[in-house]
Amino acid sequence: MIDIQIEMPDGTITRVRKVSPVQTKRAAEQYEREIRAMLVARVFGKEEPKKRRERRNKEAKEKAVPRFAGFAATFIDTYAKTNNRPSTVREKRRALRRGMLEHIGHLRLDQITARHVEGYKARRKSDGVGPKTINEELAILSKILGYAEEIGELTTPPPKIRRLKVPPSTFDFLDFDEAERLVKAAARAPDPWCAMVPVALWSGLRLGELRGLRWDDVDLVAARLHVRQAADDRNELHPPKSGRARVVDLPKRAVAVLREHRHRRGPFVFCREDGSILGQGLCGKKREGGPLVSICGTAGLRRIGWHALRHTYASHLVMRGATLMEVRELLGHSSLDMTMRYAHLSPTARKAAVALLDEGAE
Repeated sequence: MIDIQIEMPDGTITRVRKVSPVQTKRAAEQYEREIRAMLVARVFGKEEPKKRRERRNKEAKEKAVPRFAGFAATFIDTYAKTNNRPSTVREKRRALRRGMLEHIGHLRLDQITARHVEGYKARRKSDGVGPKTINEELAILSKILGYAEEIGELTTPPPKIRRLKVPPSTFDFLDFDEAERLVKAAARAPDPWCAMVPVALWSGLRLGELRGLRWDDVDLVAARLHVRQAADDRNELHPPKSGRARVVDLPKRAVAVLREHRHRRGPFVFCREDGSILGQGLCGKKREGGPLVSICGTAGLRRIGWHALRHTYASHLVMRGATLMEVRELLGHSSLDMTMRYAHLSPTARKAAVALLDEGAE
């Protein structure tokens, strides 16, 4: 039995008589010290004060909320790897490392505010990064926070993320004369570029789709090809960007080039000498040079990238009267919005629309 009388800070005397739960002298003395401490704190024998409970609950909650850097890694290893292509997963990982982890990686998910987001935007902008790239990074941040909320790791609403205004997108394409000059110059280029450049120009395939194209996907009799896969930056094959296969009809000129290019080195239409898949690095880039840039030089044209051939294909179709829906199907766009960038090139679309007003008056 312990018998404690203690004068509290307010002058009152508090007496407590308790039986020690452990019947040894040392345990009883320890129990007495604990009782005295609780008496001084005014918490013995009654409910813990509300503020103290709230503070402890808050501390426990904060310990449970992961920090952004750790949860971002979890997001990549679970959600991204399950729902995105490997190349997209790698790009998201690179985007996080470009500055986001450094800027907010140390914060708990529930500590990230609109102020942190705006600070990140300002920092990236001061580094000379364009608004489109910044918006892509913000989209990843938004997805991570949304996923955290969805699975219960974040119980407070994430901050509202405002995207930057992006100037209307422009694209480079060759006019009809320039395209013919490119085709003539490509004819003098070595294999596989002598065929790959004109086929890209006349089919609108993305570079990855060209690299992943197999002879089994080509029907020279029906003059069409099936776009079923695309090669990524690691030469791995995946479904096309839109996630679905498509059929592209070919003009006679493209069929003739493919017939002449027919080889038995391997399954890929455009490949290395040993028949293996054509690496992305071998195709070059607009800024760094490469076979396409070299062909442009031979043709006396400005430097263009492989995607400019796709833009040229779409632009020429629209300029010659193809509807945007037809172009969308040939390009494999997931939405018509992506194809609308070519709408201004249609010479008849606006006139045809206005002509509809006259039909009711006749």
